[in-house]
Amino acid sequence: MKIVLWVLLCCVLAGCASAPRQKSQEEVFSDVASAIQQGRDGSPQFQDALPLAVTRINSHGVLPDRLMIVAGGGMERFGMRDMFRMVSAELNRKLVIFGANPALDKAIVGGALSDQQFPRVWVFFVGEPAQEQEMRAIVETAGSKYSFISKYQE
Repeated sequence: MKIVLWVLLCCVLAGCASAPRQKSQEEVFSDVASAIQQGRDGSPQFQDALPLAVTRINSHGVLPDRLMIVAGGGMERFGMRDMFRMVSAELNRKLVIFGANPALDKAIVGGALSDQQFPRVWVFFVGEPAQEQEMRAIVETAGSKYSFISKYQE
């Protein structure tokens, strides 16, 4: 019995060791600054590099997240929509969104941007590499400029 427990513990620890290391907030902001420098297109709406509006999609556990996904982002989508409106009205117009998990991110951001247009906002989405194209489609459908930042070290 002890051998089975040791083997199980080793398997669990090996799985934890293989998870990619996530970037620190400073590393993410460095990547955002680099994207701003590379992405300057000369338009006056994207000239300033910093400060940035930052928001984080929070996960509240498996069951609450699933309920929020089923509800199309729940009340969180309205908070995200308000954030887009606020950023669109400012001079800065750059928004960094830290994602929680792909399904929750899609529900909240997709719900916030459905039938909306925010052409003056530049969105920097920090998330899983597998969700880059899906989030790009959601954000660009709203007319916003989009840049993806992986949350993992390369």
